[in-house]
Amino acid sequence: MSYADLGFDLSVLREKRSELEKNGFLLIEDALPSDYCEDIVSFIDRHLDEAGGECELGQLGSMQRIYAAEQYADIVEDFKSKCAQILSSIFSERHAVKWILAMRDRTIALDDDAAREKFVKGRWHYDSWSDQYKIFLFLRDIGPENGPFEFIPGTNGRFKKRLALTRPWWLFNPFTHFLSKKRPYQCISDERIQKIIDSGLPTRPVIAEQGSMLIVNPSALLHRAAPLWEGRRYLAIAYF
Repeated sequence: MSYADLGFDLSVLREKRSELEKNGFLLIEDALPSDYCEDIVSFIDRHLDEAGGECELGQLGSMQRIYAAEQYADIVEDFKSKCAQILSSIFSERHAVKWILAMRDRTIALDDDAAREKFVKGRWHYDSWSDQYKIFLFLRDIGPENGPFEFIPGTNGRFKKRLALTRPWWLFNPFTHFLSKKRPYQCISDERIQKIIDSGLPTRPVIAEQGSMLIVNPSALLHRAAPLWEGRRYLAIAYF
């Protein structure tokens, strides 16, 4: 089956490599048409609501994740192929996509202040210590209230290395390093994040229209999925 082409010239991306490496992110608007995105949304809804497909729940059940979604829908396999072409074009060498994560977020009832605090806090993190690129496809419009991807520009490169030297306990714990798969940098407290913001590094929520793509190195930038307060959020994410 034939699917829509990308809405931009891949060759242009080669000129964006230095920008991506310097800033840790690159936003491409109108990357794919609305009907392409809606087809993936329809797959997600069918998989979760009709087929009873497997998913992982997160954020108190508000987040539903379908891992290796390309196994269930040809259009997701097509998206996987497109993402491999994109990153390979940027770096002029072959980059293979490991899997596609399809996601649906929905609002949930928060019964008390404790539940609300648990829902809101503990989201900021680095993904890993080494580079790991991802490509986000925003399947529906993303605004301030429906859980935008949010990051802190400037928390990559020298900042990250300086943080490791001056506040190593924020990122590593030698007492649990070999006992736990979870690292401190994978969940940095909101209080510590506020100190970073107060130092002059404001957050940036990614407000994007349907069909936009975000190419990002989330291992390089402090980031989170902001809390969802209304509507739904649909994403397809390529992991490299």
